[in-house]
Amino acid sequence: MRVLMTTWAAPSHFYPMVPLAWALEAAGHEVRIAGLPSVVPSILRSGLTAVQVGTEPDLAGMATKGGLVDWHHQPSWAVDWPLRPAQWEPGQRELNAALARKNMRIAACMTEDLVTFARSWRPDLVVYDAVTFAGPVAAASVGVPALAHGWGSPAVLRMELEDFCGEPLPEYLHLFEGAGVAPRLEPDGWIDACPPSLRLDSPQARLAVRFVPFNGPGVMPAWLLEEPRAPRVCVTWGQTMAKLQPGQLPDLLAPTVSAVAGLDVEVVLAVTGGQRELLGELPHNVRVLEQFPLHMLLPTCQAFVHPGGGGSTLTGAASGVAQLVVSPRPEQMVAGGRVEAAGVGRHRVLGELVATGEAGAEALIRSDVAALLDEPGYRKAAADLRAEMREQPSPAELVRTLEATYGARGGG
Repeated sequence: MRVLMTTWAAPSHFYPMVPLAWALEAAGHEVRIAGLPSVVPSILRSGLTAVQVGTEPDLAGMATKGGLVDWHHQPSWAVDWPLRPAQWEPGQRELNAALARKNMRIAACMTEDLVTFARSWRPDLVVYDAVTFAGPVAAASVGVPALAHGWGSPAVLRMELEDFCGEPLPEYLHLFEGAGVAPRLEPDGWIDACPPSLRLDSPQARLAVRFVPFNGPGVMPAWLLEEPRAPRVCVTWGQTMAKLQPGQLPDLLAPTVSAVAGLDVEVVLAVTGGQRELLGELPHNVRVLEQFPLHMLLPTCQAFVHPGGGGSTLTGAASGVAQLVVSPRPEQMVAGGRVEAAGVGRHRVLGELVATGEAGAEALIRSDVAALLDEPGYRKAAADLRAEMREQPSPAELVRTLEATYGARGGG
């Protein structure tokens, strides 16, 4: 088969697709990964073949202006909010509509080039990141099936395709009109690496696959192979806020480091490039790693503090580590809620912590991390979740399912 995969405008959406792409290539299939210019370096570092499509959108401007200005600093939402759109408040509806418009604009930047490539290369199957809406347009343009690939979210976040009356969004229909093809309102299937214990129920049928952690390449430092002198705790604040607030530390990162370092632990602070110099002098028990793959670090840790991105949450789960999710956005609140419900960690909403002041937030975070380390129930639940994940079909097994459903081995 020839498989065209396409990803959203951030490596965090691409990385969960990498193990399936590797498995497809190992089985003898041809794979091309299409992405915007900013994602191409990440595709190349994964060892896969990139196709650059589209023009780079102003992601930071989209996320910090207009209807999405408050998206990254939200009060608490119900942790199952994707299942209850009828109960959303007007402000929540407006935010989701603004998010949908942003993703449609990103898709519009990609669609023409992606359709042109698809019509030239003629794939047998399109696999697209679930919010990369140029993907189903490309599949429709060559008349092949399209599968949506989740990025680790516990929920199938598909409501962006429709307004609140159930009608397709005009911006979504325009993508298909521009390519001269009939719209597709549903993918042919959903590929989901989120394990059952963390998922929100939804009516969509899912093709389950084991989450195989990949967060980019890296070089293993010698100290990571040594037994730590004290329990090791990883703290990271993710990539998103670093991009949206260049030159600034994200809210509560410094107090969080101080809170965790106040325990008898070894702290490993995983930061983006450029954040180290903003941190100033750090406690003696804090190491800093810049741009380091979490899948290499977390198996050596006993606790993990992070904002609740899909890839981070599932990398922690696959590593069998207890987690504290400090969620800034509604999607991360879903992840934090599921982590807490599964017994593998605790959940705090960033906005609520900010409201307590730095001293109050520091005390709560220190208490939460101490509980993760001291209470054996968290470790047992984390080990059980890791075992559950290992029972899911491997990427190689999913490839055999795709071969049986969509084409013979080596076809194309």
